[in-house]
Amino acid sequence: MMKKNLFYYLFAVICSVTLFASCSDDDDKIVCPIDGTVFTDQSGLQLTYSGAPMFGKVVQFEPQGDKAVLTLSGVTLNNEDLQRADMPIPAIATAGVVPGEQTTILNVDLVIEGDNVSFEGTDEKDGRVLRYKGTATKSGMQLDLNVTLPENELAGTSWNLAPTAFMGTSPVHIVWNADEFPFNGSTWDIDSALKLTLGMAPIKDQMTIPQLLFGILNKVTFLADGNIQAEYKDNWSDEDWKTSPLNLATYTVKNGKLYVYLNAVQIAAVADKSRAMDMSFISGLVNYMMPMLAEGIPLSYSTDEQGQFVVYLDKEVLLPLLKQVAPLFEDEATVNGLVELLKANAAEMAGLVDAFLKPVLVAFPNIIATTTDIQIGLTLLPTE
Repeated sequence: MMKKNLFYYLFAVICSVTLFASCSDDDDKIVCPIDGTVFTDQSGLQLTYSGAPMFGKVVQFEPQGDKAVLTLSGVTLNNEDLQRADMPIPAIATAGVVPGEQTTILNVDLVIEGDNVSFEGTDEKDGRVLRYKGTATKSGMQLDLNVTLPENELAGTSWNLAPTAFMGTSPVHIVWNADEFPFNGSTWDIDSALKLTLGMAPIKDQMTIPQLLFGILNKVTFLADGNIQAEYKDNWSDEDWKTSPLNLATYTVKNGKLYVYLNAVQIAAVADKSRAMDMSFISGLVNYMMPMLAEGIPLSYSTDEQGQFVVYLDKEVLLPLLKQVAPLFEDEATVNGLVELLKANAAEMAGLVDAFLKPVLVAFPNIIATTTDIQIGLTLLPTE
């Protein structure tokens, strides 16, 4: 009888210990108050980069107990965003949060306080240092980022636009090698024609394109966080220069190329317009250009012995683009319409449009077809 009672006693003790252990495990299990959530501008994301708001980005939050994985990326634009219901366009990816990274993954430790979580830390990757601090609830996330990109030769440099001088320096850099075209009983080359036209033809207020550029863009600075900041005027007649907001355009330097990332959503927001963009390009042009929103616009650059910094779009980028528009110049009505538009803006120099520009426009398809090299960009000088 005693053995039987002892057996029941031991059995009761084992069950009690097991039940107590199970309850303890349940009590010790950490549960994040936020489920897996995708935060955007429209769903409570407040993202800052270098202390300034950044729009058009996505943060995916995946909790794992007292830890979480944050995946940072750019929004995907669709026809509704682009306001192009009449011209179906595939979904368009945009650049990520950190310049040069389409996605950035952060593994964070959470501090859980009721319905709120917070996290803070540093992430380093390939010479890039990212410091983050954030808080989140089910309804929103505040995420502050400060980034230092890997060392590159442009970071921390500032450049002024080169001044305009007749037959001398120009803020516009042009190299265009192609077959010569018929011109007033002889032939001419597109490189000379374009440089002469830009230097002489008034576009607005009797000013040429180089003069206008020099009047509205003063300085370009490449910041260590990957931002490109400009000193500019809205109108050349304004007295004071303005400094562009952060996070409109960013950059990276990879394999000897400068990649520029335009934040289309941010640009639209700063311009006090709808965050939807109006794209009115032909579909072929759109399909060629849109990947650059995510992958960056590749620019070549060089610095000569005099310290001039030349940054430009090269043949690899421009020639496919020109081939998309070449068919427009095969239509006589289109050419005549463009000539009339140019003449209307040329004032007393309207006669030069017929004499100089029309032969160029007529020959444009063949010029594009025979192009062996083309560079179009800006010439900059070191800031003193």
